[in-house]
Amino acid sequence: MEFFHFLAQQTAAPPQAPAQAPASAAPGPGGFTSNLMMMGLPLAIFVFMWFFVIRPQRKEEKKKKEMLTQIKKGDEVVTSGGMIGTVSNVKEETIVLNVGDKTRLEFLKSHISAVRRASK
Repeated sequence: MEFFHFLAQQTAAPPQAPAQAPASAAPGPGGFTSNLMMMGLPLAIFVFMWFFVIRPQRKEEKKKKEMLTQIKKGDEVVTSGGMIGTVSNVKEETIVLNVGDKTRLEFLKSHISAVRRASK
């Protein structure tokens, strides 16, 4: 009950207006430069992230996509799980690998991590 009484007192008190500086007063020292720094810092962080995170990641994705489009029958590939096999059939979204004696497994193209040896 005391909590509600305290809460009622806090909400009933009129807000006090903060003291305002006269309109003719000049901004504090370094006003323009501090504002410039405040705006420039996020820009600098974005530029840093672009060159060291986003751009290399996009290059890597482009390289992998190109590798996946060039896979053909007879290539030896490695899956993301570490399985090594020879491509026996390439479909639109999947690849059929020959991984042993008459053993064929179908994998998603996105799970091919490397081409070890291309067919001749």
